[in-house]
Amino acid sequence: MKKVEPIKDKADIRRMLDYLEGQSMRDAILFRLGLNTILRVSDLLQLKVSDFYTLGGKFRTHVTLKESKTGKVKKIKLNRVSRKIIPNHIQHYHLSGDDFLFFSTQNPDKPIDRHQAWRLLKKAAVYCGLDNFGTHSMRKTLAYHVYKQTNDIALTMKLLNHRSPDVTLKYIGVEQEEIDNAYDNHAL
Repeated sequence: MKKVEPIKDKADIRRMLDYLEGQSMRDAILFRLGLNTILRVSDLLQLKVSDFYTLGGKFRTHVTLKESKTGKVKKIKLNRVSRKIIPNHIQHYHLSGDDFLFFSTQNPDKPIDRHQAWRLLKKAAVYCGLDNFGTHSMRKTLAYHVYKQTNDIALTMKLLNHRSPDVTLKYIGVEQEEIDNAYDNHAL
């Protein structure tokens, strides 16, 4: 079984988005939010409209949730991309209140399941020629790009809720990338 990797080339991210936008707004938003929130797909799929709005109807600046895997509470800033796409998605599909953001077309009262999310995103990745893609690739992608831009392992660890720099570097594929670069750049 191949290891799931982040999408390191921003042109590949754009191709995935273009493909998904041509298929379904819901699926494109799933991919975009996965990239922009660093959440695991199991947590993404549980998001409801009410998670994004106050009781007074004001759009939130942050979403706070309990991660299903770790049980840790995570507060996520909704960046400018998320603040734009979420209300558009909600309006497009006429969602409200306790409606799931990523609803099942067969049963709109339930979210799509993890396997269905994997299937639709994997189909896009195959179409775009991306190897080693899985739902965790979304989570790894933002972490990878944050680390490459800032070189701040502590920040990257906090984003992922990791406890070790070694685990984080391996998780985002930097360790292998650096080893490969050593072979390429130090040939004798």
